[in-house]
Amino acid sequence: MNIIILITLVIILAGISIIYNTKYILTILLALELILLNLTVFNVYISFEHSNLNLAQFSIFILTLSAVEASIGISLIALLSRNFSSTSVDNLNTLKN
Repeated sequence: MNIIILITLVIILAGISIIYNTKYILTILLALELILLNLTVFNVYISFEHSNLNLAQFSIFILTLSAVEASIGISLIALLSRNFSSTSVDNLNTLKN
C-alpha cells in the first residue's frame, strides 16, 4: 500500500511541476488531466482496498470535474488562438476586455 501512495504522490508532484514550468495552456490542461485521473485511480484503489464503495462514487465526481475543466480549457484555447494566434499563458490577461 505504501508504494501505491508513493507512486500517486510522485505523479501528482510531476503534474504540479509541469503546470508551474510551462507557458502553453494545452500542456497545463494535460497536466491537470494527469493529476485528476491519478486521483481517480487512487480513489478507486482505496475504495476497493477498504471495501467501501461510497468512496468510488467520489471518482465519478472527479471525472465530471475533469470533463468540465477540459471544456473550459478548450474554449480558452479557441479564444487565445483566434485572438492572438498563440496559446501562450502570457496572453490570458489581455482577454479581459
